[in-house]
Amino acid sequence: MDKNPGRLLLNARKLNNIGRWANEFLHQRPSVAEHSFMVCQIAQLLGVIEEEGGGMVDWKSLYRKALNHDTPEALVGDVISTTKNINEDTKKALDRVEVALVESQLLSGIDEPFQSVYRKIIFDGKDDSLEGRILTCADNIDALMECIQEVKLANTDPFLDKYRVILKKVSDIGLYSSTYFVDRILPFLIKDCQLLNGSIEPT
Repeated sequence: MDKNPGRLLLNARKLNNIGRWANEFLHQRPSVAEHSFMVCQIAQLLGVIEEEGGGMVDWKSLYRKALNHDTPEALVGDVISTTKNINEDTKKALDRVEVALVESQLLSGIDEPFQSVYRKIIFDGKDDSLEGRILTCADNIDALMECIQEVKLANTDPFLDKYRVILKKVSDIGLYSSTYFVDRILPFLIKDCQLLNGSIEPT
């Protein structure tokens, strides 16, 4: 097998064909690639808000985390969060599967120094750093926006409940930018949705 960093690009393109919310009916099903782009956009906005609030953002780390956080899904698919997070043992087991697949099916086909560099990049995600917490927030906000879209299209079951659960996650992150989002941006996003505007609170 020829070892070449071009495999990274081929792997990324697979995300165009992997749909999100695999176990639910959606009127508009985004791909993982679309989701990754939106997470980057959201993370960038949250980073700007953090800096406006006096925070110090490592932009290289933030962009790297946001851009690559779902890279393993090109190999394992989009495992729904209710499955992945049903308990800690399941999450750890799926994390090990992701690492094993990335190592055997992607990194093994890349020559050095790219293999070592991308091993760090791909698994540099949702840690306890400011940038890792922004990524967690951005990931949840995009899922929240997907729920809003479905509710606006009258797909309320189960997306009203999912909206409430995800909003609680965003509210609990405790960043300056997450609070700003809930207080200032979310009302703008739901202002034309009667079912959400003023009637749904985090649970």
